[in-house]
Amino acid sequence: MGTPNLWSHTLRLITHTYWERKEYFKLPSDTYPMWVMFAVESGSFRYRIGGESGTVKAGDLIFCPPGQAFQREALSPMSLHFIGFTFETPLPDDDPIPMPTLKSHPTDVKRLASDFSYLRKLYLAVDARSVFRKQNMLNDLWQLACSEWESDPYQDHLAAMAETDDELMNRAADWLRNKAYTRFSMRQLSEFLNLSPVQLTRRFQRAFHMTPTDFVRMLRIRKAAWLLLDTELTLDQIAERCGYENGFYLSRVFRRSMNMSPSQYRDQHRV
Repeated sequence: MGTPNLWSHTLRLITHTYWERKEYFKLPSDTYPMWVMFAVESGSFRYRIGGESGTVKAGDLIFCPPGQAFQREALSPMSLHFIGFTFETPLPDDDPIPMPTLKSHPTDVKRLASDFSYLRKLYLAVDARSVFRKQNMLNDLWQLACSEWESDPYQDHLAAMAETDDELMNRAADWLRNKAYTRFSMRQLSEFLNLSPVQLTRRFQRAFHMTPTDFVRMLRIRKAAWLLLDTELTLDQIAERCGYENGFYLSRVFRRSMNMSPSQYRDQHRV
């Protein structure tokens, strides 16, 4: 199950709770028998789920699969929604986590704020109509998350490029697409494929006529270009969504790839 089909999933609401200015988590780590989403209106906290970790801030959605430890530590008082859900169509055993990352930061902030507002008003309601409306809000949040995960308009083109007779390298390309906008190391991929870093680079270049690093850079720069034209995000915010440490480093990489600065690209190409 690949990222392009994320939007086709329907989520079924199980439970919803809202906290306002929650100062700490009662448990530093917890596991749940269902999928859970923490939708953060304000405040922040650190998290780790499996091999993924980071900071969740206002406007972020973080998803935790059933049975996985959700480690967290509050950094500032939080207003957040806790939503338990399942997928209407069960996920296959060989692909239990369909999204490329467990965190999403939707760029449609007005729609996100509207969903949050309705959920706040309805969180104590248990009548059938209110539950139905919360179900709709849950699925709208899911669609907003999917829009962020799928925000690279060149995905179809890149998928076509990645067809090769070397099935192991096809797996490598899929892995890189899923990890491209997060912090990771190529050593993680080489260990996953049971190859040395040198073997991985040579074999990938033979299959796709570019190195794994070049492939990831292309993915990131194309997503950055799209975000520059289609959002009002700052360069630091775009860098975070594209897997770079900060806007200064993204600007250097962007200029080398596009022969102009991000600000010049935004000014010259926005319509």
